[in-house]
Amino acid sequence: MEPLLPVVELFKKSFDVYLKKVWTLAGLALFSFLGLVIILPFVIAALAISYGPFSRQEFNINLILVDILLVLVGIFLAIIPGLWSQAAMFFAAREDGVNFKKSLSIAWPKIGSFFWVSLLVGLAVLGGFILFFIPGVIFCVWFCLSIFVFVSEDLKGTAALKRSKQLVKGYWWPVFGRILLIALVSIVISLLKPIGPIVNIFFTGPFVVIFEYMLYQDLKRAKQA
Repeated sequence: MEPLLPVVELFKKSFDVYLKKVWTLAGLALFSFLGLVIILPFVIAALAISYGPFSRQEFNINLILVDILLVLVGIFLAIIPGLWSQAAMFFAAREDGVNFKKSLSIAWPKIGSFFWVSLLVGLAVLGGFILFFIPGVIFCVWFCLSIFVFVSEDLKGTAALKRSKQLVKGYWWPVFGRILLIALVSIVISLLKPIGPIVNIFFTGPFVVIFEYMLYQDLKRAKQA
């Protein structure tokens, strides 16, 4: 196995790629907030039913059920733009020369599988943290590349998680160090109130996606796999 790229070189390569796609990625980050616009009418309708001028004062189970249904539908519809934009961001990291619209069109047919792989990773890591803190960290590093495996190799479900673990095997500490470093950068930026959280959402977050994709590519090169 070959050594991984030095951290500084990995950052440089990631930044070079990021600069070519920065506005596409920022646009996708903004698109994720469309869910807030979608859910608002459902919340307003639920409030109008319960507290509007035509609502009744006495307890009415039917009105409560309608309110719950409206809110649940609103939440479901609101989740879609966020999930779609996240999937598009990962595909934009892989593809060269794609714009905002193209990345969304590529991601849309894959959104179900993207959600499933993301859910499996989340459940695996959560299960590790429930068992004890250290297994959670181990699982987090093992499966950190699962989404990139899905995007680049079209492996779905547990196959993506197994492939991610295979790539990380033998490089756990270097991968852990790189992920920890980029996480610390994000934390430091988030502390720069009030602009820090905004910078993280629209710029640092997308850069992290590019950085992790370049790490995935570097692991493939190092392992020749």
